[in-house]
Amino acid sequence: MVLVINWLAVIVVGLIYFAIHFFWYFPFAFGNLWLKLVGKESEPKSKIIRDTIIMIPTSIVTVLFIEIMLDLTGIIDIVGALLLTFILWVGFVATIAINQNNFNDRGVKLFLLEYGFYLIGFLLAGVILVVWV
Repeated sequence: MVLVINWLAVIVVGLIYFAIHFFWYFPFAFGNLWLKLVGKESEPKSKIIRDTIIMIPTSIVTVLFIEIMLDLTGIIDIVGALLLTFILWVGFVATIAINQNNFNDRGVKLFLLEYGFYLIGFLLAGVILVVWV
């Protein structure tokens, strides 16, 4: 089987995925709540810059793997994309996150804040990728 990867779509959707993640933690969104829940007053600018640089390629790789799974399964409709990306999130993100959250006693609010983004990002990426022509 030959994979057909739409690289332009992967890169653009990866950058959208990154942008949502980046703005998710802005003070006007959930940044202040996140700081409160993790017991911090602020994050050093050097850490924010480093983390942002790391998020760009990892966002594109995440979207690439969603594209690969869509291609391998032959899903070309929005409902299928939503179902597949939800299953991927549950199977790979939520299960690991639940374990981490549980072992670190982080609470449900922090879990939803930190890993809810990934669900939104996965669902949105899947939908955009299947409608991209």
